[in-house]
Amino acid sequence: MRTGRSVPIGSRVWLASSSLYLAFLSFTDLWLFLYLAVELGADPLTLGVASSAWSLVFIVSNLLSGRIVEAGLNRPAALASSILLCLAVLTVWGSTSVAYAVVAYSVLHAASVALGQTATSVTILEYVSYEDWSRCNYLSSYATLAVRGLLLAAAYYGFLTAQRVPVLAVAVSIAYAASLPPVLIPVERTLFRVARQLERIYGYVKFTSLLPRMLEADLSSSSALELRWETWRDVPSYRPLLAALVLVASSDALFILVPSLLSGYVGKRDTVLVYALSSLASALALALVSRVSAGRLTALASGLSRAALIPAALHLGGVGQAVAFLLAASVLFNVFNTSNYNAYVRSSAGQGTFLYRVMLELGSAAGSAIGGFLASRYGVPHVVAFSVIGHVVASLLAP
Repeated sequence: MRTGRSVPIGSRVWLASSSLYLAFLSFTDLWLFLYLAVELGADPLTLGVASSAWSLVFIVSNLLSGRIVEAGLNRPAALASSILLCLAVLTVWGSTSVAYAVVAYSVLHAASVALGQTATSVTILEYVSYEDWSRCNYLSSYATLAVRGLLLAAAYYGFLTAQRVPVLAVAVSIAYAASLPPVLIPVERTLFRVARQLERIYGYVKFTSLLPRMLEADLSSSSALELRWETWRDVPSYRPLLAALVLVASSDALFILVPSLLSGYVGKRDTVLVYALSSLASALALALVSRVSAGRLTALASGLSRAALIPAALHLGGVGQAVAFLLAASVLFNVFNTSNYNAYVRSSAGQGTFLYRVMLELGSAAGSAIGGFLASRYGVPHVVAFSVIGHVVASLLAP
């Protein structure tokens, strides 16, 4: 970075610890929920309330703390996130009361995820040169997915037991909170906004120097300037936000049915292994995509490919097809989401990254409700149709 703080990405300990921490947050989301269901015997209604409360707390926490964390309080946010994560894991693991465990999961863990994700995003945007934002976001995403997949696999094979999860939570939290560097002022995001304005001014001046030639070609000066302005106009940041909302809503409308469908083929325990494989496959796909493209074509192609894949959910004929479907759908979703997030970061100059995650969670809540309603009233084919249409719309919205 131009402030002199920047070092090669590979040597940043904080980036590695942040990826590990984000992966552990994602892993514990599933682990805590399964612990509630399996070990504590929570009924479906309680699990539904816990899931809804988690989403609500996550959204509220982001809206209340997002701007404050982005203003420079990334380290206090990281410390708070670490403490809340440890409390959530220890409370659920050591509790015999379903009520206490639900509160720990839906309040403490949700707030921990909100604070940890925002703190990490802000740090990346300030300690990485804006030319490398997309590359670093891809790196963080596929590292997080790879570690999450390994953690799920370790839990599946019995290496990561329920007794070891709290110990690992404390170790990962300490490493994350201790290594994350402070953001005192938003230097890199300010530089990006200045560079973008200078680029637009330069293009405008260069274009006006060509006006005489364009006038000779019977193009009026006002039309020429309007054309140039449209060419250089920034992509509005609401487009990737809407794309994220629509894609997740149309995805979760269908995928609330997939876990039960998948467990019918491979069993509930083996479903964890499938999710581990899907995370590892997504990590590999993001690693490959990050070396090829990070532009609009990536989001468009992955979104439309997923739309074409979705009808296959109606024709799964066995465990092999079910697993292949989930792996392909997971890979395409993560490619779309990371590419779309990169577009949002650049269109918003790195401001309001927490809003992107709020839109994802709102989309998940809306999609789950819509999918449940359509499936119960009209059947799974209508859910599939809704999901396909939503994916197409999201692909066209993605900048």
